[in-house]
Amino acid sequence: MQFIWRWLLFAVALHLTFWSGARLGFDMSASPNWQDNLIMALLLGLVNAFIRRGVRYALLPLNCLTLGVAGLLVNALLFWAVFALAPFNFRVGNFWAALYGSLVLGFINGLLSSVLLSDDKSRTRR
Repeated sequence: MQFIWRWLLFAVALHLTFWSGARLGFDMSASPNWQDNLIMALLLGLVNAFIRRGVRYALLPLNCLTLGVAGLLVNALLFWAVFALAPFNFRVGNFWAALYGSLVLGFINGLLSSVLLSDDKSRTRR
């Protein structure tokens, strides 16, 4: 059940990211279908779980030399690639929109998860 809640929160965070990016003038637009949001949230989560981890390990020395900037670039490029290859109506037009999207998506998802999801490990028994 926890997986479903995390997936739904990630889809909401994805929608808010595209909405705010379009309002701020970035070259990005979301699909009007909520089903597309759910599918893209799942696809982006799978890419982050499997591909991003390997790429980050491969680029670990470069990431250390650049003090984390390479990690930001990897996140933005994977964000851009997922939405460029997906057959839905999402649009991420340039690198700056992808960088904005990857940063804001992580921030909004972390914020929503920390506020709305309970962490059973942090509770103590009395």
